[in-house]
Amino acid sequence: MIWINTVGGDNLRLWVVGILVILMSPCIAVQAHTPNVMMSILKEDGPAPADILETAGFVAGDGLKFKMGDVTNNSTIRVSIDIDDDGVFNESIDYFSPWLVYDCQYDENGTLLNSECVESNVFYFNGTNGSGIYSYQVERMVNGSHTDFWVNTIFVGVDIHEEGGLPSVGDCFGAGCEEVEELDSAVDDSNKDLISALIVISVVGLIGVSFSILTEKSSEEE
Repeated sequence: MIWINTVGGDNLRLWVVGILVILMSPCIAVQAHTPNVMMSILKEDGPAPADILETAGFVAGDGLKFKMGDVTNNSTIRVSIDIDDDGVFNESIDYFSPWLVYDCQYDENGTLLNSECVESNVFYFNGTNGSGIYSYQVERMVNGSHTDFWVNTIFVGVDIHEEGGLPSVGDCFGAGCEEVEELDSAVDDSNKDLISALIVISVVGLIGVSFSILTEKSSEEE
């Protein structure tokens, strides 16, 4: 193992910390929010659902997929979102989807006959376009002429990962909540035991590896 001689004290410490981070990464990863995508069907009589309400559980980082559902001949629909919340839908500032059609045409190889043909579009609420209440507009055209406009709202909640502590909105406390508290306590204890076990295993493994490296290095220097 010739490479051991190149490992200095600082490099060894960095190497040990790196292994510890890798071993603890499963505990960190469980806190991340996996983006979800909600579907909005654009029908002849408007989008469904019309409004994305707070109860929908739609939060920052999630995406909203607008899918064409109007089967009227020669109909197209476009969605715009008032990103800066100024009450005006401006193509240079706000979000505008392509004009959507119900059924794009493909050749025998599965290639779009019209490369600009789009049936659905997804917008993700992240970065500077995170939580808040947004207005969005749906425009419908038939045979190249506007026929309908709908303006509705999208509620985007805050993506919060809370740890144990003081009760928050929606928590159960007081009479009748003993069973819930016992279940929560059991889950917390189980998580603590898992984390403690991982830490112990990590420390023991790192001590063994470090001792082995130092022993081999010492024997080679003699």
